[in-house]
Amino acid sequence: GDTDISTPQGPQRRELVYNFVLLGKDVDSGNTDSIIVVSFDIPNRKVGMISIPRDTAVERTWRKNPKINGAFYGAGPDVLKEEIEHTFGIPIDYYVLVDLEGFIALVDELGGIEFDVPVRMSFDDPTQDLHIHISKGYQKLNGEQAMGVVRFRDGKNGYANGDIGRIETQQAFLKAVIEQMLQIKNVTKIN
Repeated sequence: GDTDISTPQGPQRRELVYNFVLLGKDVDSGNTDSIIVVSFDIPNRKVGMISIPRDTAVERTWRKNPKINGAFYGAGPDVLKEEIEHTFGIPIDYYVLVDLEGFIALVDELGGIEFDVPVRMSFDDPTQDLHIHISKGYQKLNGEQAMGVVRFRDGKNGYANGDIGRIETQQAFLKAVIEQMLQIKNVTKIN
C-alpha cells in the first residue's frame, strides 16, 4: 500500500529536550552582541550549544536591517526567538537576556572564573568606554575582565579566524561558567 512519508511543517520537537536562546545585550546600541542556542537533553544529560553570528542574513528585514540581530533591535527578544525558529527550524522554548552589568555581577558573585584566555587581548574604543587588556593564558578573571574576554574581537591581536574565534571563546567561557557554578562551594552564592 501507499505510505505517507511527509513530516509536519515547523520546528521538530524531541521529547524531554529543551532549547533556549542566550542573548547578550549590547547596552550601547540596543542590538544583541551574542546569540547562542543552548539545548538541554534531559534523558542523556547532555548540553549542546550553537552560536548564531549576529550578522546572519534572514528573509525578513527589520528596520532596514536584513540581519538576525535586527529582529531583536526592531522588535525585541520574543520576535528574535521566532526568527530563529523560522530561519533555522529549531524550536525555542525560552530565552535568557543578559546585559553586560548582569554578566559582570554573575562572574563577581562567583568570585571570578578560572579560564584559559586563547590570545592576548588588546583593544581600545573610547567612544564605548571599552578598554580590553588581558594576557593570554590560564587565569582567574573578575567580572570586568570576563566581559572583555567575551566581547573581544578586534584590535592588533584580533582572532586570526575573525568572528569564529570570538564565538569559540564565548562558548568555552560559558562552559567554564556552568562548570564552576555547579561546584558545591558556588551553589549557595547564586540567587
